[in-house]
Amino acid sequence: MGHFDPGLFFWSLATFAGLMILLSRFAYKPLRNLLAQREASIQKAIDETKQTRDEAQQLLEQHRAEILAARNDARKIIEDGNRMVQEKQKEVEARAHEDAEKHIERARLEIERETRNSLDDLKTTVAALSVRIARQVIRENLNEDRHTELADQFIERLKKTRNAGNKNR
Repeated sequence: MGHFDPGLFFWSLATFAGLMILLSRFAYKPLRNLLAQREASIQKAIDETKQTRDEAQQLLEQHRAEILAARNDARKIIEDGNRMVQEKQKEVEARAHEDAEKHIERARLEIERETRNSLDDLKTTVAALSVRIARQVIRENLNEDRHTELADQFIERLKKTRNAGNKNR
């Protein structure tokens, strides 16, 4: 190995120091500025990305809330529709029951009227029959066979009269 030369050492140190001063003044400063600008632009991009992500998250939450509200509205509309259908069904059933009751009442009244008419006809017929039988009994002195024969004849005439009356209706 060689020996140490103080003069070479001094000049190497002075050249290195001068080069460092020149580099720091002309190269390092612009490099630092360029690196600072690059760092600032990267930080700005990161901040914008975070802001965009936060906005996207807010929009996502807003859309989820809107979807939930729409589902709730749809469910409410369906429930209201079902309730209205049930109410209409009950209303129709009540109206049908009411109409059936009216028809039953009309039929009952018609039956009562026909029954009264039939009873009135029967009373009239029985009264006329009684009067005729009494007249014939008074006119004739009847024995048992003649009495039975007159009653049978009268019943036959009554049936014919009754059948003729029903055909006219």
